[in-house]
Amino acid sequence: MNYLLCCLYLIFTTCGVIFMKLGGDSLKFSVAANGIAFKIGILTFLGFVFYLLSFILWQKLLVSYNISFIIPVLTSLSQILSVIAAFIIFKEPITTYKVIGIVLIIGGIALLSLKGVNS
Repeated sequence: MNYLLCCLYLIFTTCGVIFMKLGGDSLKFSVAANGIAFKIGILTFLGFVFYLLSFILWQKLLVSYNISFIIPVLTSLSQILSVIAAFIIFKEPITTYKVIGIVLIIGGIALLSLKGVNS
């Protein structure tokens, strides 16, 4: 497995979420008689860029590895990173339920990994 691509995907996905949250409600789209107006804040724009980069990596990862392994592992790790980022950046609490969920996710990843990636 190409761990560098996986790590980059996770970083880009998490950064996409963080920057969109930091950008707030800066995305404005309107249609009027004189045309279409589209405005976006710089932080939200960066969030879109990170998501675009993560999508490109996601496409590469999906065609390169077993779908039954790569999707649950990377989406689960993305969820864990989002909880950690929310705690560090946005001061969101890590509740008992979140900790239990993270432990269950890690257990699920371990179970998926038992037979190996290419089995």
